[in-house]
Amino acid sequence: MESLLGQGGMSQVYLAEDLKLKGKKWAVKEILPMEQEGASFLEEAEMLARLHHPQLPQLVDYFTTEDGTGFLVMDYIQGPTLQDLFEEKRRELPTVQIVQIAFQLCDMLHYLHTFQPRPIIYRDLKPSNIMLNEESQVRLIDFGVARHFTQGKQTDTMQMGTIGFAAPEQFMGLQTDSRSDLYSLGAMLYYLLTGGQYAYVTHKTLEQLNPGLPEALTTTVQLLLQENPQHRCQSAMEVKMRLRSIYPDADQPMNIQKPANPLLLKDKLIVVGGLFAGVGSTFLAVTLARILNANQVPNALVEQPTIEPDLYMLLYGDLKAPEAYKFAATSLREQDYSLIPITSWENGLSTWFPVHPDGYHGDWQPADSFKLLHTIKKPIVIWDVSTQWEHPSVQELCHSADEIVVVLDASPGKCNRPSSRAHFERFDSYMQRGKKVHYVANGSMQNHFRKEWMASLPASPLCTIPELPRSEVVRAVWKGECIQDRPEVLQQLKIALSPLIKEILPGNRFDVNENLKTKPSLFSRFKKHG
Repeated sequence: MESLLGQGGMSQVYLAEDLKLKGKKWAVKEILPMEQEGASFLEEAEMLARLHHPQLPQLVDYFTTEDGTGFLVMDYIQGPTLQDLFEEKRRELPTVQIVQIAFQLCDMLHYLHTFQPRPIIYRDLKPSNIMLNEESQVRLIDFGVARHFTQGKQTDTMQMGTIGFAAPEQFMGLQTDSRSDLYSLGAMLYYLLTGGQYAYVTHKTLEQLNPGLPEALTTTVQLLLQENPQHRCQSAMEVKMRLRSIYPDADQPMNIQKPANPLLLKDKLIVVGGLFAGVGSTFLAVTLARILNANQVPNALVEQPTIEPDLYMLLYGDLKAPEAYKFAATSLREQDYSLIPITSWENGLSTWFPVHPDGYHGDWQPADSFKLLHTIKKPIVIWDVSTQWEHPSVQELCHSADEIVVVLDASPGKCNRPSSRAHFERFDSYMQRGKKVHYVANGSMQNHFRKEWMASLPASPLCTIPELPRSEVVRAVWKGECIQDRPEVLQQLKIALSPLIKEILPGNRFDVNENLKTKPSLFSRFKKHG
């Protein structure tokens, strides 16, 4: 043992040199023998042994002595803790650096919270448990109070954490889950952005203490600090997507400077679905993709793997898909997603991700959606969920989405179905949490009935999909064309949907009066279908 690196109430961490491998350093955590601590030591060791993430501790060995003292041997990372850096900089770090650290923490928490077979809840996120290496890469240390999440369990056997950063449920004898870690993330961001103040002590909003911060940042922190877990951000990826809207390049290393480009788009996830089946959500999703393509905006359209396949057929996939095309959703579940060389199916600046025409056979998890998202290198991703708003993976996407678009029509009976009312309640909850939910009507109706219909909705439709001549739609289908690529049709759609497009694109990227110069495409077969 060379020196003491740190200590807590139940353990010490030492720097040790390997006697066989000269110059090799290890971090050795000594856990003192305490009543009933043996099981906790083994749980921490076994948990660390299963983790394989470049920014989490790598366990090399573990053992116990005769007196019950436990030792964990882990890789040693040289660098200060975030608390050390915070004090060194007189408790004032650049906001963009704090957000960059949060980005990395979101990735690590997402890894832990989606760990299989059971999620891992870290439970002690705080600056002193975060290390920074020379490249400003973040490392989480000390998994002493981390626990696997058990569905249906009402309480935790151990209520532990650090006052000032731990979630309320940790001190109330309630079960912790992934949202407990997100509360701690919010408490830590509050601490770092206010010069070291604790939210539970000041009872002031972040905006009150630091009024110069971006509103989206203060709003996100405020959401994370909600006492009721249901009112917080629901996933680490939702937090990351919110922060990315503030600093699009914050997930780049601090020492890498990207050239300034005022036309760079912020990454956006747009979830599109229908209030009920057959209302035209897929038609709208493809239309958005082709309008973005016409405006020189790279985009991707993903078909939710759990819905009934439609997109492959509509795009005339048997003839137009690339040779040896592999469906992304299927490939993701067959092997490590990071190793998949996904063959792109592209049309101009649009990339298609349809489901296999025979359907997806498997248990699609929320983590799978984010794995797929990470493989898509397009600034705007449109995700067609059809009517599966209640699916866990769709709910997770909605929590992370920048825009949620709901297609409906003027069918009073369908809009008043129990399932539709349940969807409206879900959309309202998203809006209460600061999400943008846009209603889009499919087809026009007489003014007298339109007023009555709109009065029955929770919010007025942002715009209306125009009715296209059925003969033209049928002709396009039989020619294997995408009707949205016909210049006169695309211009009509672009004008009608301009309020929605302006929500998606910055103002200087969208001009409704711009002449569209797109050639008709023979790559796909499309018909209006939800």
